[in-house]
Amino acid sequence: MSRSIAPSLLPLLEQHLGGPILEATPLSGGDINDVYRLRTGRGDFVLKASRRALPHLFFAEAQGLGLLREAASRRPAGLLVPEVLAHGDAPGGWQYLLQSYLSPTAETPESQEALGRGLAALHSVPVPGFGGTADNSFGTLPQFNPPFQSAADFFWNARLRPQLRLAQKHLSGDDTDNFEALHQRLPKLIPAQPPSLVHGDLWHGNLLHTAAGPALIDPAAAHSHREVDLAAMKLFGGVAERVFDAYAEAFPPVSGWQERADLWNLYPLLAHVNMFGAGYLGRTRAALKSILNL
Repeated sequence: MSRSIAPSLLPLLEQHLGGPILEATPLSGGDINDVYRLRTGRGDFVLKASRRALPHLFFAEAQGLGLLREAASRRPAGLLVPEVLAHGDAPGGWQYLLQSYLSPTAETPESQEALGRGLAALHSVPVPGFGGTADNSFGTLPQFNPPFQSAADFFWNARLRPQLRLAQKHLSGDDTDNFEALHQRLPKLIPAQPPSLVHGDLWHGNLLHTAAGPALIDPAAAHSHREVDLAAMKLFGGVAERVFDAYAEAFPPVSGWQERADLWNLYPLLAHVNMFGAGYLGRTRAALKSILNL
């Protein structure tokens, strides 16, 4: 067994798993947390472990996974979400999340269509309002989810404003003025839609294609506008057009959503500025300019 898992975690993990860990294999995607595939006598599981100082980091992720699993079960369309076995704190400042393992397979046209239909079904489940779920995180940054009456108020106050405060050292006076101009226009830019449960960080690295169907992992879940997830799948590419076509057939988005993708992606772009530096400023400014020109 790999010795790279912190020794203080092993007794807790083996207690949750009901036996020893036979093998621990690092998985890709561990830029923020340590991620392992654990082989046991009960089958395979995924461990995420972190020593970052984000309180309740994996409690919030576990809650998000639970929200997604429950919503997917209400409108079943073949969309999978890992099951959480346990999460908590361990000696040495470690936090951990133990969940079921979903084995990836080759992406196919059928799995792409299933992903689009599954996401449409997820977004069609009624939720009580914008925000109102537990605070969680986006990457290494805290993410706040207070309740608001409109998508525009939630997006500005719970998403853009906190990131803009963090990014002040990177922003020019023109940037600040342009974001304030966007603030004034938000109610007219965002089409009226009921709130949806969104994954919240749905770039292609958080999508899996498995033999049992497409799956969503590593959420930053919230009650928000459903275009948030559509936009995120466009941000870094890698998601086939067949996914969007299947989504549109099942739950047509409001016309012009492709042009509005830059609006919703201002949030992850600003978050990337705050996590990784000014290298993301150019793309952030280009997205802001395109929205102000609508």
